Amino acid sequence: MKLISPTAVLFCLFFLFFVVTLVKALVLKKQKDFFLLELTETKGSFDKMKEELKNLHEKQDKSEQFKNNLTAAQLTTQLQKPRLSAQTLRSASSIPEKYNFVHSLIQKNMGSEEIASILSISSHEAEQLVTLSKLGKAN
Repeated sequence: MKLISPTAVLFCLFFLFFVVTLVKALVLKKQKDFFLLELTETKGSFDKMKEELKNLHEKQDKSEQFKNNLTAAQLTTQLQKPRLSAQTLRSASSIPEKYNFVHSLIQKNMGSEEIASILSISSHEAEQLVTLSKLGKAN
Protein backbone atom coordinates (compact mmCIF):
# COMPACT_ATOMS: atom_id res chain seq x y z
CA MET A 1 0.00 0.00 0.00
CA LYS A 2 1.25 3.28 -1.02
CA LEU A 3 1.16 6.18 1.36
CA ILE A 4 -0.33 9.45 0.26
CA SER A 5 1.90 12.40 0.74
CA PRO A 6 0.77 15.22 3.02
CA THR A 7 0.92 17.61 0.11
CA ALA A 8 -1.52 15.47 -1.86
CA VAL A 9 -3.85 15.34 1.15
CA LEU A 10 -3.66 19.11 1.50
CA PHE A 11 -4.26 19.53 -2.21
CA CYS A 12 -7.30 17.20 -2.07
CA LEU A 13 -8.67 19.02 0.95
CA PHE A 14 -8.11 22.38 -0.73
CA PHE A 15 -9.78 21.14 -3.93
CA LEU A 16 -12.72 19.73 -1.94
CA PHE A 17 -13.04 23.03 -0.05
CA PHE A 18 -12.97 24.88 -3.38
CA VAL A 19 -15.72 22.66 -4.88
CA VAL A 20 -17.90 22.98 -1.76
CA THR A 21 -17.40 26.77 -1.76
CA LEU A 22 -18.25 26.95 -5.48
CA VAL A 23 -21.41 24.88 -4.99
CA LYS A 24 -22.39 27.04 -2.00
CA ALA A 25 -21.79 30.20 -4.08
CA LEU A 26 -24.01 28.85 -6.88
CA VAL A 27 -26.75 27.96 -4.38
CA LEU A 28 -26.51 31.42 -2.81
CA LYS A 29 -26.65 33.04 -6.26
CA LYS A 30 -29.83 31.10 -7.08
CA GLN A 31 -31.33 32.12 -3.75
CA LYS A 32 -30.36 35.73 -4.40
CA ASP A 33 -32.00 35.62 -7.85
CA PHE A 34 -35.12 34.01 -6.34
CA PHE A 35 -35.35 36.64 -3.59
CA LEU A 36 -34.73 39.41 -6.10
CA LEU A 37 -37.60 38.09 -8.22
CA GLU A 38 -39.86 37.89 -5.14
CA LEU A 39 -38.82 41.41 -4.13
CA THR A 40 -39.65 42.72 -7.61
CA GLU A 41 -43.07 41.02 -7.56
CA THR A 42 -43.74 42.30 -4.04
CA LYS A 43 -42.76 45.83 -5.08
CA GLY A 44 -45.11 45.58 -8.06
CA SER A 45 -47.93 44.42 -5.78
CA PHE A 46 -47.12 47.21 -3.34
CA ASP A 47 -47.21 49.84 -6.11
CA LYS A 48 -50.54 48.45 -7.34
CA MET A 49 -52.01 48.53 -3.82
CA LYS A 50 -50.68 52.05 -3.33
CA GLU A 51 -52.45 53.17 -6.53
CA GLU A 52 -55.67 51.45 -5.47
CA LEU A 53 -55.46 53.15 -2.06
CA LYS A 54 -54.96 56.51 -3.77
CA ASN A 55 -58.04 55.88 -5.95
CA LEU A 56 -60.06 54.90 -2.89
CA HIS A 57 -59.01 58.10 -1.11
CA GLU A 58 -60.08 60.14 -4.14
CA LYS A 59 -63.44 58.36 -4.24
CA GLN A 60 -63.90 58.93 -0.51
CA ASP A 61 -63.04 62.62 -0.89
CA LYS A 62 -65.54 62.97 -3.74
CA SER A 63 -68.15 61.13 -1.71
CA GLU A 64 -67.58 63.37 1.32
CA GLN A 65 -67.69 66.47 -0.87
CA PHE A 66 -70.96 65.29 -2.41
CA LYS A 67 -72.34 64.55 1.05
CA ASN A 68 -71.34 68.03 2.25
CA ASN A 69 -72.91 69.63 -0.84
CA LEU A 70 -76.08 67.62 -0.30
CA THR A 71 -76.23 68.66 3.36
CA ALA A 72 -75.72 72.30 2.36
CA ALA A 73 -78.46 72.00 -0.25
CA GLN A 74 -80.84 70.46 2.28
CA LEU A 75 -80.04 73.22 4.77
CA THR A 76 -80.56 75.87 2.12
CA THR A 77 -83.88 74.31 1.16
CA GLN A 78 -85.00 74.23 4.79
CA LEU A 79 -83.98 77.86 5.24
CA GLN A 80 -85.80 78.88 2.07
CA LYS A 81 -89.09 77.14 2.92
CA PRO A 82 -90.24 79.81 5.40
CA ARG A 83 -89.20 82.56 3.01
CA LEU A 84 -91.01 80.92 0.11
CA SER A 85 -94.16 80.40 2.15
CA ALA A 86 -93.97 84.05 3.26
CA GLN A 87 -93.59 85.12 -0.37
CA THR A 88 -96.59 83.01 -1.27
CA LEU A 89 -98.62 84.69 1.45
CA ARG A 90 -97.43 88.12 0.34
CA SER A 91 -98.24 87.41 -3.29
CA ALA A 92 -101.69 86.26 -2.22
CA SER A 93 -102.51 89.76 -1.06
CA SER A 94 -102.96 91.89 -4.15
CA ILE A 95 -101.23 95.13 -3.07
CA PRO A 96 -98.54 95.70 -0.45
CA GLU A 97 -99.55 97.77 2.57
CA LYS A 98 -97.15 100.57 1.65
CA TYR A 99 -98.98 101.15 -1.64
CA ASN A 100 -102.37 101.08 0.11
CA PHE A 101 -101.12 103.77 2.51
CA VAL A 102 -99.80 105.90 -0.36
CA HIS A 103 -103.10 105.38 -2.20
CA SER A 104 -105.05 106.57 0.83
CA LEU A 105 -102.88 109.71 0.92
CA ILE A 106 -103.51 110.27 -2.79
CA GLN A 107 -107.25 110.01 -2.15
CA LYS A 108 -106.86 112.83 0.39
CA ASN A 109 -105.59 114.97 -2.55
CA MET A 110 -101.97 114.97 -1.40
CA GLY A 111 -99.21 115.42 -3.93
CA SER A 112 -95.97 113.49 -4.12
CA GLU A 113 -94.11 116.29 -2.27
CA GLU A 114 -96.46 116.05 0.73
CA ILE A 115 -96.30 112.25 0.70
CA ALA A 116 -92.48 112.46 0.61
CA SER A 117 -92.43 114.70 3.67
CA ILE A 118 -94.89 112.46 5.59
CA LEU A 119 -92.95 109.27 4.80
CA SER A 120 -89.51 110.98 5.14
CA ILE A 121 -88.43 109.88 1.67
CA SER A 122 -87.22 111.71 -1.42
CA SER A 123 -89.74 113.26 -3.78
CA HIS A 124 -88.53 111.02 -6.59
CA GLU A 125 -89.24 107.91 -4.47
CA ALA A 126 -92.62 109.33 -3.54
CA GLU A 127 -93.46 109.82 -7.22
CA GLN A 128 -92.52 106.19 -7.90
CA LEU A 129 -94.71 105.02 -5.01
CA VAL A 130 -97.62 107.11 -6.30
CA THR A 131 -97.22 105.56 -9.75
CA LEU A 132 -96.93 102.03 -8.35
CA SER A 133 -99.93 102.45 -6.05
CA LYS A 134 -102.00 103.65 -9.01
CA LEU A 135 -100.85 100.64 -11.03
CA GLY A 136 -101.67 98.32 -8.12
CA LYS A 137 -105.18 99.72 -7.73
CA ALA A 138 -105.73 99.58 -11.49
CA ASN A 139 -105.00 95.84 -11.53
